Amino acid sequence: MTAGLGALASPASAQTQETGLVLYSGKTPVAHYPAPTGSCEPVPPTADLLIGWSNVQQTLFYYTTDCSGWEVGLGTLRTFGQGEFKSFRAY
Repeated sequence: MTAGLGALASPASAQTQETGLVLYSGKTPVAHYPAPTGSCEPVPPTADLLIGWSNVQQTLFYYTTDCSGWEVGLGTLRTFGQGEFKSFRAY
């Protein structure tokens, strides 16, 4: 599920620690970014919830795959439609 997510993403599991940014599909973690750097990252197609735990203050989501165009600030706790966004930056 996390193939192609870049070097920052590690396979999500039930043991995901409450640090960084975690993207969920329902209650299941699908990607974990323990130390977001603001780089452009893909959104897993099944993700529909984000939680920015410690060290995350803002997330910007995009409708494009390259973090270009219209950005939507989703903060640190937000649900969204599966497949709605294609990429994001977290700070």
